[in-house]
Amino acid sequence: MSASSRAELWAGARDALITVVPSILAYGAVWGGLARQAGLSLGELVAMCLLVSAGTAQFVALPMLTAGAPAALIVLTTYIVNLRHYLMAANLAPYFTRLSRPRLALLAHGISDEAYALTLARFARRPSTVAYFVGCAATVYLAWYLGTVGGALVGGRIPSPERFGLDFVFPAVFLAIVAREVRARWQWLVAGAAAAIALAVAVGVGGAWHIAVAGLLASTLGVWLAPASSGGASGGRL
Repeated sequence: MSASSRAELWAGARDALITVVPSILAYGAVWGGLARQAGLSLGELVAMCLLVSAGTAQFVALPMLTAGAPAALIVLTTYIVNLRHYLMAANLAPYFTRLSRPRLALLAHGISDEAYALTLARFARRPSTVAYFVGCAATVYLAWYLGTVGGALVGGRIPSPERFGLDFVFPAVFLAIVAREVRARWQWLVAGAAAAIALAVAVGVGGAWHIAVAGLLASTLGVWLAPASSGGASGGRL
């Protein structure tokens, strides 16, 4: 590895460390604790982090696993949740055109919201390098892994977590995400529709189907309502 590549690798790791790693560690610790309380063994949650490495999908899958949802439904739901990774990968693809398919497949496993945002910000200011993305992605990946293991070791020792309100952490995390991301009126409509559909299906059908049904129908509504500048194919309705 050349000196310039090593410098870019460190730059990616450094930028991740000073910006997103603290929140990733905290987020991972919450998931690790919840996973242990839900009955996952330390080996199972470590394997899930290493193989999936998608925080939002893992948060969504956890209550479905607890509810005994069919494996196919869990896969479908997490697939819908992670559809945004297609868009992120497509946006990064022009910067990595010289790489072979095996290397691209390996890099694709490291795509996350944080690594994607840091990489694009860097490439907007400086020439693009694969090493910078690798530094970001590897640091984010390691932070998520360490956070979840730490949370699992500590969280598994807390008896009756509902006494401390820890059972509310899962919905609280997603409420925080919605509060940060939802701005336009069409986004509020999609969020409201998702909540209404999920509640209706949960009351009427039960089980874990409310997550998949709300995700699929609300996502479809979002594609129809989103303006063209936000990725909607229809040009927008609001």
